[in-house]
Amino acid sequence: MTGNTTDESDDLPEDPVLRRVLSDSAYERVRIERFSHFTQPVPRKLLVQSLLLGALALALPLYLLYPADAASYLPTADPAAASPIVLVVGLFALALELGTAALLLGVVVYRARNEPLTERAAERLFTTETFATYVGFGTGGLATLVTVCLFALGLGGEPMLASYIETASAGPFRQSDLGVSVRTFATVAAVGAVGVALAHRYTESLLARL
Repeated sequence: MTGNTTDESDDLPEDPVLRRVLSDSAYERVRIERFSHFTQPVPRKLLVQSLLLGALALALPLYLLYPADAASYLPTADPAAASPIVLVVGLFALALELGTAALLLGVVVYRARNEPLTERAAERLFTTETFATYVGFGTGGLATLVTVCLFALGLGGEPMLASYIETASAGPFRQSDLGVSVRTFATVAAVGAVGVALAHRYTESLLARL
């Protein structure tokens, strides 16, 4: 029995796309039949999200590197107390990345526990994966980029911040009522990055058993 299975696996073509078409997995067939801009496997998507969360965690070291002349544009130089308005975008990005990573993890766990899937279940899983990917990479990726760029403005000191305020009419570092400090935000993002990286390894191991 084992020998036959091994022989059948060896007979499958090397081309990964063709392997999916000929696969017994309904989910793999749906992935081929349905269009998506992001065709990477879930573990690779989780790795990208881990990197995006790591980018959000850069908020703390960036804040600590601000030159002295930027102080007048900051709520406080202490990142443990500062809660600038830019964190509104950052928290939005953080929530999107963690939420969509949880969805992607759920897709793999559900698939691992319920294979072989019906066509209907496979389509629903693929729809969930596609939704999570577009939101995580698209909306979440853009929000992450905006957050990092706004935090990086402070590295330019007073000239850069003054120029930005003159253009935008408001500074990104004015105090907010969020109650979340830069240090807390960066810590949660860093922990999230590690957690999603572990999810990447976990989903790899689950898919390897299928």
